Amino acid sequence: MSFRMIAGLASALALVAGTAAARQAASPSPPADDLPINAIQVIGTHNSYALPADPRTMALLAPRLTALMKGMMAQMTPEQSAAMADEHPGSLADIARSLDYVQLPLEAQLRMGARSLEIDLHPDPRGGAYADPVPYRMLREKGETDLAPIYREDLVKPGMKVLHVADLDFRSQCPTFRSCLTRLKQWSDSEPGHSPVFILLEPKMSGLERAIPGAVPVPPFDAAAFAEVDETIASVLGRDKVLAPDDVRGGLPTLEAAVLARRWPTVAQARGKFVFLFLVPGMNLKAFAPYLDGRPSLQGRMAFVQGKPGMAHAAFMMFDNALTRQAEIRAAVAKGYLVRTRADIDTIDARQNDPKRKDAALASGAQIISTDYLTAPNIYGNDYHLTPFAGGWRCNAVVARCEGRK
Repeated sequence: MSFRMIAGLASALALVAGTAAARQAASPSPPADDLPINAIQVIGTHNSYALPADPRTMALLAPRLTALMKGMMAQMTPEQSAAMADEHPGSLADIARSLDYVQLPLEAQLRMGARSLEIDLHPDPRGGAYADPVPYRMLREKGETDLAPIYREDLVKPGMKVLHVADLDFRSQCPTFRSCLTRLKQWSDSEPGHSPVFILLEPKMSGLERAIPGAVPVPPFDAAAFAEVDETIASVLGRDKVLAPDDVRGGLPTLEAAVLARRWPTVAQARGKFVFLFLVPGMNLKAFAPYLDGRPSLQGRMAFVQGKPGMAHAAFMMFDNALTRQAEIRAAVAKGYLVRTRADIDTIDARQNDPKRKDAALASGAQIISTDYLTAPNIYGNDYHLTPFAGGWRCNAVVARCEGRK
């Protein structure tokens, strides 16, 4: 092809692109795009990055941990035992069984319409903390050499790591936080104008060193670790791709005041963006002092933090069990808070092909619903699943009038 032909083709393409862009700019947003993001529902996944554990790892350690968990539960107060049963109904009798799920590649989840992902964060400021897990050492000592890969070259580098449980459930699609975010950015750049994606972040505060000899002590999630999370989000995605607390609070005195005043942006305003939401394990907000001190409404921060009514930063709440927490979810959603709940917990719902919790989650009005089963048949061979909504979301009938909308 001659240079003149190439130049002509480039000019024609530029003209077509310019005409398309003008047409797009002139057309109004879809009718449902005027909904605020607290008036929609999205489907996402739990431990979205996870790869299946090597079965030999579970054979070695799961029985020990199951016995340990049973002993701990026997020492709980009735209130603690009830809370544990509510969050993990029927799953702790067999830890290997509760962790037996398989997630699709992150990009596949997003392209299917999933609009929430969950990422577990482990500090690793020196690098290498999680590069040689105990069960792999034990298996190598027995002569095993064909262990499921863990991308050790990434794990030896300093920086925040992404895995579920150190020394037990440690295989990950993207073992570094930076690599996970890079995948998100590449997908986002390939689908400009995508509907907002809610990223749940769970900071891990401890490991299994008290239960398994030789297990790694998880470094503290301190001020430097929290700062690393914000800095990594900003450097990989860029501030323009993030809907941050400052964008909601505006000029109001607290973030909660803005939420109660219905100041969430619309879907149209949030397109192409990610919303980061920190989970607070056990609602131990003392552990989040480095993130909240001096910034009670998360001023300048990149992520929201799970809270309770009356807290200055309260914008996001979590009630995992929609069967037992339906009234609380509906009350929180009605006031303007974002809520996450789960359609299925620790494999029990899917194994039994039982949709009751899923149906309760969808009816609750929770904006973010997490599942481990986006397709059917699932890995247990039955029909239990929760397909993402077309376009990534649907109108939330608990909060908005949805007639004529998605």
